[in-house]
Amino acid sequence: MTSRPEPDSSSRLLPYYITLVVTLSLAVGLVAWVFGRRPEAGPLVLLVAMGVLSYVLREPDVTSRIGFSFLSIILLASGAILGPFGAWFVGLSSQAIERQQMEWYKRLFNAAMTSIIGLVGATAYILCGGASSLEQVTGFSDLALRVGLPLMVADVVQCLTNAFLVAGAVALSQPVPFWVFVRRILVSSGVAYIGYGIIGFLFVVLWYPAGLGAFSALLVMAPLLAARWAFVQFGEEQRSHERVVETLVTSLGTKEPPAVERSARVAQLAEWTAEELGLGPRQIATVTYAATLHEIGHLGVPTRLLRRAPGALTESERRIVDRHSVMGARMIEGIEFLEEARSGVRHQRERFDGRGLPDGLAGADIPVAARIVGVVTAVEASLPEDVGGAPPSAELYRMLTTDAGRFDPAVVDAAWAALHKHGMPTGAGAVSAS
Repeated sequence: MTSRPEPDSSSRLLPYYITLVVTLSLAVGLVAWVFGRRPEAGPLVLLVAMGVLSYVLREPDVTSRIGFSFLSIILLASGAILGPFGAWFVGLSSQAIERQQMEWYKRLFNAAMTSIIGLVGATAYILCGGASSLEQVTGFSDLALRVGLPLMVADVVQCLTNAFLVAGAVALSQPVPFWVFVRRILVSSGVAYIGYGIIGFLFVVLWYPAGLGAFSALLVMAPLLAARWAFVQFGEEQRSHERVVETLVTSLGTKEPPAVERSARVAQLAEWTAEELGLGPRQIATVTYAATLHEIGHLGVPTRLLRRAPGALTESERRIVDRHSVMGARMIEGIEFLEEARSGVRHQRERFDGRGLPDGLAGADIPVAARIVGVVTAVEASLPEDVGGAPPSAELYRMLTTDAGRFDPAVVDAAWAALHKHGMPTGAGAVSAS
């Protein structure tokens, strides 16, 4: 008889969190119904239909870090057109149809969360002086002050509410710190929300001040559907990139099986470190690819040398092994989407003081991807295999800082901060970049 592992305390709290969110949704919905304005039936039916359609047509996995949905636009417009209860009802009803199999409690949480986001956005719109009688809004200044500005504030509030509610659920179900996930959501979707606000404003203006009514829905939905198609194509391209990287790592694994796990751990820590440094999505992708493929040059190193302990290698054999970074960069030459990552692979053994390999680069002349890979590979090499999720030790920091000219101090500090937030990387799951 085997014993089953007990879930940690945070996982046990997740059902209570879901219950709290559902209860809060019902409570604020009731308050909005009792004390708020009642939405008109025609606009309510149309916006509910648009909300359902936008949810059904969402693409949650355009890439590993990016999704696409225009439900936020519908919720934002609903807040101005229908008021708090109408926006709450649109958010709740948007989950009526689900394309994918989903556990009932997840679906319940999503419905409650979306309804809260709609109501909170509508409330922010009203508190900022947003016009409730949109037919009476005339003139540019009136539009800007009584519709545009309140809608943009509501947009920001919706973005933050979404980030906080999702991060709360993730922090209770996965080993991801709350504020780390909040920042991840804001970085990946914050810019998109600016676009949502602008389109939501145009939707409202076309509906009432421009007098197009329900026809404005068609004018708004057509470009959104075109944008969805473009995002889907982009996602297919990104997934093909990830398959190429996975194939390269699998090839390495046939020669050196432990390298697959090492690549995953290094890539995870490199991504965390890049985020801590404040790099943009494209730079994070470059760093993650370089870290994932940092040992691909081992395909060009004799297996007998890879199996020996470093101390058992002769000087000539050590030189062969040390050239794996150069060989790795050559192996991925010509793969267009890995072109920027090549420098991270080639220069991973450079030293910050200029006394490294292969080109003796120093300081900022070393590509940032290479500086990150150099630090995180040193961290990974010093870890036992069973420390996933554990906090870093003081000995690890001393190891990274003893040789002052070896690593970029800023990268060392970023990696150290990332380890304190996330714990040691486990290497579980595929590593991919967006």
